[in-house]
Amino acid sequence: MYTAYFGLKEKPFSIAPDPQYLFMSDRHREALAHLTYGLGDTGGFALLTGEVGTGKTTISRCLMEQLPDNTHVAFILNPMLSSQELLATICDELKIRYRKTGATLKTLTDKIQEKLLKNHQKKINTLLIIDEAQHLQPEVLEQLRLLTNLETNTKKLLQVILIGQPELQTLLKRRDLRQLAQRITARYHLLPLNPQEISLYIKHRLSVAHCFREVFSKAAIVAMHQICQGIPRLINLVCERALINAYSNNNTTIDKKSIITAAQDALGDDYYLPSWWQNKSIKIFAACTVLSALVFTGYHFGQNQQGSTETVKKMAVGLVDKSKVIMETSSIAVDDNVNNEKITDSTVLVDVDDASLESKGLKQEEIIIQKDIDLPKTVIKQENKIEIAAIETVEDKEAKKIDYQVDAVEGVSESLLARVQEAIEETTDSEQNIKTETQTNEDILPLVDMPQWLQNSLPNIVFTMHIYASDGAGWVTVNGRDRYEGDYIDRELLLSEILPQKVVLNFRGEKFTMAALSSW
Repeated sequence: MYTAYFGLKEKPFSIAPDPQYLFMSDRHREALAHLTYGLGDTGGFALLTGEVGTGKTTISRCLMEQLPDNTHVAFILNPMLSSQELLATICDELKIRYRKTGATLKTLTDKIQEKLLKNHQKKINTLLIIDEAQHLQPEVLEQLRLLTNLETNTKKLLQVILIGQPELQTLLKRRDLRQLAQRITARYHLLPLNPQEISLYIKHRLSVAHCFREVFSKAAIVAMHQICQGIPRLINLVCERALINAYSNNNTTIDKKSIITAAQDALGDDYYLPSWWQNKSIKIFAACTVLSALVFTGYHFGQNQQGSTETVKKMAVGLVDKSKVIMETSSIAVDDNVNNEKITDSTVLVDVDDASLESKGLKQEEIIIQKDIDLPKTVIKQENKIEIAAIETVEDKEAKKIDYQVDAVEGVSESLLARVQEAIEETTDSEQNIKTETQTNEDILPLVDMPQWLQNSLPNIVFTMHIYASDGAGWVTVNGRDRYEGDYIDRELLLSEILPQKVVLNFRGEKFTMAALSSW
């Protein structure tokens, strides 16, 4: 139908798992490498998980084509079986003859173990691949583990590959399956394609079908990513329908509008391209922008109010600078009994003049200002006098954090004083937190300065969007998917923190930083 119109030798977007159409993205290449490693001499279990339609089955078919000739494979597509039915299916796949009537678990297990020993003697490897393994019952998985108990000093006689959706990972976390989980020698979670890979994916499948020109526009590729979220199976369905519609409408190029129409035809009304103002990324970006503006405004409001607070203090108790000496006390808080003086921990700047002293119930001669700044910062009682040695220079004062306290002043309402005090406290805490976080993050090395083993072990990392928010609600688009603080980008790679110009990542317990919108 449309194949001749576009010069194709066959349909390029079939959903059948044809290995020749397998697009080896970085993720698929890593998945195949992990499965190959899992089939090494040690044997045991290998695990491949991924969302529906990401290409897990196609990878397994590609793996089977690369297996050496001395490999005997049993492939199970329907794992919704009991333990006895699973063993019988394995016998059928391995061409093991057994009596079908009256067969028991022991009979089938003995037959399989006998076959494994014969294959080992003939130097034949035995491999069991189970697709859709998330449907396996826990007791069936335990029966599989028992089958792998047959081993030599150097290898397992039965190697098992479990392929399934992310629910399989949850299933293997059960406590009663911890023995099986510990025998998994290779794990890989297959992620969807990113926008760049989608374009290469479509070109690859068209080229395999002998079409080498640009059929899909760049806008169509962007719409494809937004609709299909990088799932190859959905991409195949939409592309197939788009080619049919283009043939019917006598179009040679497929644009964004054609993709939207094709998605509605192929995937139903549940799949559509949202308007730009309905896009989740736009909404989050707008919310972060508004929040950042509010925080910025509040910070500067607090800075301005801090200056107002110091003015109020000067009105209340005055500010003294005698020989560049500032005296700190607790508003000269003295008990009623002069012989039982007490200085509290709070701090207020006090001008030593008669008016201020009279407001405190004291006299000028009862206070001695010690100008020798080398004296220890203590309070010394001398008869009816209080000698204040808690003094420091103006330079020391600027280097020290002051815990400001606002005193009531005639003509100034209590609500205004409360607002000023609150602004000062919030500003001081904010500055301290920012300083602490900055110092902490500066101690974390960038990726290029990390050990070579870590750099060699990292998967591919591509940041295409970076949104920072001071309240921790920021997000990044990495490897084609939106990730937040605390999310795993890939196996063992954690997104620890999103900063204004970089991100902090954690890989196998090692923290490092990467610049925003960078790649590795």
